[in-house]
Amino acid sequence: MFLIYVRYCQLMLNTNDKQMKIVFISLILLFFYNHSHGQLDLPDIGASVSAKAYLFELNKDLFAQDEVLRLIPASLTKVITTATALELLGPDYHFETKFYYAGNIINHKLIGNLVIESYGDPTLGSGYFDQTDPDLLFHRIKEAFVDLGIASVEGDIVIVADKINYPAPRLWEDMGNYYGGSPKGFNWRDNTIIVTLQSGEVGTPCSLISTEPDFDSYQLDCRVVAADHNNDSAYVFGISEVQQWWIEGSIPARRSSFNIKAAMPDPETVFKNSLKAFLKNQGVSFKSRNTVKQISPSDQRLLFTHRSPSLAEIIKVTNHKSNNLFADQLLLALAREKRGKVNWDNGNAVVYEFWHDKIDFDKEFRLRDGSGLSPKNLVSAKGMVQLLTWMKENSYYFETFTLSLAKGGESGTLKSVFKHPDLKDRIIGKSGSMEGVLGYCGYFQTASGKNAAFCIIANNYLAPTKQIRTAMDKMITWQVLHN
Repeated sequence: MFLIYVRYCQLMLNTNDKQMKIVFISLILLFFYNHSHGQLDLPDIGASVSAKAYLFELNKDLFAQDEVLRLIPASLTKVITTATALELLGPDYHFETKFYYAGNIINHKLIGNLVIESYGDPTLGSGYFDQTDPDLLFHRIKEAFVDLGIASVEGDIVIVADKINYPAPRLWEDMGNYYGGSPKGFNWRDNTIIVTLQSGEVGTPCSLISTEPDFDSYQLDCRVVAADHNNDSAYVFGISEVQQWWIEGSIPARRSSFNIKAAMPDPETVFKNSLKAFLKNQGVSFKSRNTVKQISPSDQRLLFTHRSPSLAEIIKVTNHKSNNLFADQLLLALAREKRGKVNWDNGNAVVYEFWHDKIDFDKEFRLRDGSGLSPKNLVSAKGMVQLLTWMKENSYYFETFTLSLAKGGESGTLKSVFKHPDLKDRIIGKSGSMEGVLGYCGYFQTASGKNAAFCIIANNYLAPTKQIRTAMDKMITWQVLHN
């Protein structure tokens, strides 16, 4: 058949009919033009690419390129985690944190403990929601004391929370930074410390000015130097079990103050110290007394139950801001709610159990965390498009899911791409990136009104990420505007 086609082309090119020859050559050029725009042509021949777009109305692929090639998805993993949490927990799910007092109230003094039972709420004291401001929670605790006539406390603050091990596949160089700190059984203020540095002339050492909240018992060694750029290129190294942390890299020269973010090594201690300071400022003295007899759970009296923002609100921040803490805590919440024990294996098992009979999960996915920080996660474009297609065609919560995704050229992680004016309101999705990794997935509507799920991932490139991003942007933009 191929030889017949080649012979036909030769005859057409040798024909004396000039008009037919022009038409035929035009068709050939059009074919190659469309084909070239249907494939991602990266400025790096050594890179790996997996890409696919599926048209719902026509039940066929718009384009596909090594669609079964499994690659590192980075933060595209959050799309999988948030979709699974939405389906299994529902948009109205809330994390709860219970506050008790245990002991006796004598002459307006609580002789006993304030007991906090944590269920891993990642939004406690978070800066992403108005209702999670730390002072609001502290005032609620103070008001509960006032209602009981408690003017002072002689005892301790006891936090009951799961012990969560570090996810084995997480990179050491990520874990001391705000985006890479491991989730905790008790989380506070996004598990983030603001570190303020001061820089002098280019090449000189920088000084550590302050940390907020206080780094407490941990030591932070500043090895950062001033540089002739305007970037935050300083990175924090450390884990909770090690008291000595340090910062390396560079920040812009001649800055009186320059803020970077570190992971919070001990959220429980930061919370306790902050609450005690708040209560003291409010006239409620707090005298720690470790000798207070431990009260059994049956003797605890509930002060109140704090509820997080809804899951619908949480996944919107997770996907728009690419929040690693929220995503990983959602995976651990799935472990708690569906397996009864919080660990990474149980969370990943719940994800597998939900998807394995709905899409080709076994062949197209390998997941190790909920956020995508692990370089051991693997996803193919085919698998991601299958998941996105299932959500559109089967999910009762599909609208809530789409609202969690960023708009191309407008918001979240897609704000800087797909900015062509004719793409407005046509693309929603999520980006994912780490060193040598870039990907986009989501939904788009073509100029002719056809709807598609898409995923495009590149790995192992050495070219500048900006060039890879530009190539992906051009390819998707062309597909949307010419179909």
